[in-house]
Amino acid sequence: MAQRVGPGLVAAVMAGTLLEWYDAFLFAVAASYVGSAFFPSQNPLAQLASVFLTFSLGFFARPIGALLFGYLGDRYGRRVAMFWTLTLAGLATALIGVVPNYSAWGNVAILSVVVLRLLQGLALGGEWGTAAIYLFESVRRRRLFMLFVQSGVPLGLLLAAGVMLFLTLVLGDAAVSAWGWRVAFLLSLVLVFIGLLFRLRLGEPIEYIEARRATTRIGNPIREVFVKYWAGLLVGILLAGAAGATFYYGNTFLPNVASALKLVTATEKFSIIVLFAVFDLLGIIASGFVAERYGNIIPIVAGFILFIIAALLVDFGLSSLTGLAALAVLTGLAHGIVYTPEAAYLAELFPTLVRNTGVSASYQIGNALIAGTAPYVMTAILGFGRIWAGAYLAVLALLGLVGVIIYRPRWGQ
Repeated sequence: MAQRVGPGLVAAVMAGTLLEWYDAFLFAVAASYVGSAFFPSQNPLAQLASVFLTFSLGFFARPIGALLFGYLGDRYGRRVAMFWTLTLAGLATALIGVVPNYSAWGNVAILSVVVLRLLQGLALGGEWGTAAIYLFESVRRRRLFMLFVQSGVPLGLLLAAGVMLFLTLVLGDAAVSAWGWRVAFLLSLVLVFIGLLFRLRLGEPIEYIEARRATTRIGNPIREVFVKYWAGLLVGILLAGAAGATFYYGNTFLPNVASALKLVTATEKFSIIVLFAVFDLLGIIASGFVAERYGNIIPIVAGFILFIIAALLVDFGLSSLTGLAALAVLTGLAHGIVYTPEAAYLAELFPTLVRNTGVSASYQIGNALIAGTAPYVMTAILGFGRIWAGAYLAVLALLGLVGVIIYRPRWGQ
């Protein structure tokens, strides 16, 4: 039975998405501590690269999760998919907090963390797309309401960075490095319980129910997306990949490289991530109103131009705390400007009964192949010159920009 649109519905979707992103970002925010626990090395950049590589592995599970939970959402309902994605992600995150250090378990500890990151990726692969289209199909002002789903990203990042910053201030860096970081991972159990309380009250979107009633035969959404709607899928992959790469450039690559190079303290690093998240949120809110009034293309193009500028300022960002803070503001705002219309744009690429699969696959394949690997690739080529790391990101942004300008969505108007 369809439910009336109201604050409760928005809170149910947004709460679960926020908690999922907290789980996903905590691994990156706590990268230096995770590296010390599971990937000890005398070379801080090599240790950081190992963490980023493990971080990127979770992204490769996301497309599988996108297809699995996208299929469930298209065939059996959005509500079913959202329940399982949140549960799986929460359990995987909490278990990372109890895996013994490398000194105790050796390679078994590394393998355990990798498996749990893969399970996190599997769950998040279906979470974002299902939550976005659930709200998209439940409201009239679709482009504006995407800001509530997209706000889960900076709020999740803000929560992860805020928790780590709080633990550092209360316990001290030594205690957090030794064991305190695990508290942040275990906190996921409480947060997931809260999210499930909201989501168990949800019904199915009206649009989805009507689409199911109007058809006599439900095809395979995976086959249709890759065969019938492949052009939209490709454009969506480029868009999501470039936006995601810039996101991780601003809040993962730059702060952690600056920390590894001893340019900032742990407190300053977490503060920079908080700063990024705040301006990301501001951009998300502002672009929701712009997209609702003027369409998705204008804010997406504006944001991508800022992506390219930010990418070419990498040396400036790694020159001082002031430069790092300025670039955090720029990349956070730029990503927010793109992120709200990105959700609506992807949803408008596909018709209702394949939308869950199409949106999830576009977003997660782009993030797996392009965004998730970006911190590792940029760290690996950093030794050849900082400008090359920035140039790599600029090329990704240019490809995404061209795709959006050339292709126009046909659905969801």
